Amino acid sequence: MFILTPPEIQVVDALSNGATLTAAAAQAGVHRNTIANWRLNSPEFREALALARHDRAIELADLAFETLRAVLTDPKSPPSVRLRAAIFIINKATAPPDSEQEDTAGMADLDRFAQQPPPDAQNCTTMHNDAQSQPETEPENASPMHNFAQSPETYRRSEPKIGRNHPCPCGSGKKYKRCCLANESAAAA
Repeated sequence: MFILTPPEIQVVDALSNGATLTAAAAQAGVHRNTIANWRLNSPEFREALALARHDRAIELADLAFETLRAVLTDPKSPPSVRLRAAIFIINKATAPPDSEQEDTAGMADLDRFAQQPPPDAQNCTTMHNDAQSQPETEPENASPMHNFAQSPETYRRSEPKIGRNHPCPCGSGKKYKRCCLANESAAAA
């Protein structure tokens, strides 16, 4: 499917098995910048790497589910860690699949895992049910925990940012950092 050179194949194998970029480059006999260029400029390399990492993730899925089960059922685990693990599982179980061709082996394991909640999962289930029953519009003073599943909006500047070493926009001829930057910082504080 992909036409890759032997060094590219070695790098894909090494990176998908968890090697660092430097170690993968040394193993394949190329410079690490070459790998960065492949990732930037070669769609075949990117697709082969993504496919190899996906296959490796499927191989390790059972171990990951057992680890999550151990974290959720261990009373010595910090509550925040157990809560994050439970939220992750609930989000994955309730989210629609990304595509129709998604591998269903991992979802079957997730369903099996979700059917056997830990003894102390009552709080996580209550929190999830509360989040589902909230109205569409939230009050202005709502807790940040209510929006944990929403992604923040990207901030867009109305004007371009003034660099510290650019000429000051006031027209003094000095650098911005030597002229108006200190005044604006003091006014903001």
